[in-house]
Amino acid sequence: MLLTIQNTFACSRPMNKMPRVCIAGMGGMGGTFASILSSRPVMLSVVARGSTLQALRENGLVCQNGSEITRHSLRVNDRAPSEIQDLIILSGKSYQLPDLFKTVSHAVGPNTLIIPVLNGLPWWMIAQTNTARSIVKKITHTLDPEGNLGSIPTENIIGCVAYAFAQVTAPGKVNISGSPRFILGNALPGQNTVDRVLTWLEGGEGHFAETPDIKKEIWNKLSLNVATNFLSVLCEGTLKILSSNPDLCVLVRRCLVEIQVLGQDCGIGGLLPIDELMSKVEQGGNHPTSMLQDYLRNKPLELAAMGDVIIRLAHHHGLVLPTTEALVGLTRNKASRRY
Repeated sequence: MLLTIQNTFACSRPMNKMPRVCIAGMGGMGGTFASILSSRPVMLSVVARGSTLQALRENGLVCQNGSEITRHSLRVNDRAPSEIQDLIILSGKSYQLPDLFKTVSHAVGPNTLIIPVLNGLPWWMIAQTNTARSIVKKITHTLDPEGNLGSIPTENIIGCVAYAFAQVTAPGKVNISGSPRFILGNALPGQNTVDRVLTWLEGGEGHFAETPDIKKEIWNKLSLNVATNFLSVLCEGTLKILSSNPDLCVLVRRCLVEIQVLGQDCGIGGLLPIDELMSKVEQGGNHPTSMLQDYLRNKPLELAAMGDVIIRLAHHHGLVLPTTEALVGLTRNKASRRY
């Protein structure tokens, strides 16, 4: 077992030339980002709360990937530094993002770039579907009731799709499987900010890549999330179980078809074939979905961003999603009986 200690306070570049990067939310994805960026020439800070904040202050961030354990000393507080940041990464559950943004809003300037890392349909993308403006407002309100996220200019947003298997094993401790991969793209077509961000984030390991069509990438991942997360809670099974059981495979495939048809109706082209999406489910192995992890820890589930919003969007487009609607309803019922 290899133990590596990394200190984000030390860097060879002059401090005034380093971009300021803040990660708000130190769950599995936030911890993964922090572990990767801790060796980059950036002024990194993180925002955490409760027991996670205490653990990071006392012990640093501890990440395990296979037999390798790394410990990262981080600048951590319950809010972002007072200085305007060059890049802010919002990493949390969809229902947490509005409050997370409050912890960093004072550090957002006119040129600050924002990368939201979340499951489900992001609030900024709804307006870029073939959907009436009045319906867009109603659906967006479900994800951003107070309009906190809506105050971020779309041209400052960089969309992100995360293909990373990470679990929080204890406050300040994250277990990462394999090599995480993040696909980045400008939320507003025609912008050209991703190249600049990649120079800050990428260190040669291939963790980050740019796409010219982030909406397509988000929708493909959304299809995978919707098709697996609810079913994983109902069966309390990993992705391997969902992809190896013939009866469950039928449900996964039906759900994928429904979401991909909706995506096409929303004007999103170039979506992956169903067989290719099924192959991605199989590649997940024994990893539990994020919703199953939350269910087993008695935490709230992302029912809105991965379920309710999708169903409302489909109804507006005159589509019925029988498999998806059934899985969402059954999952909500099962989750309500935990309390």
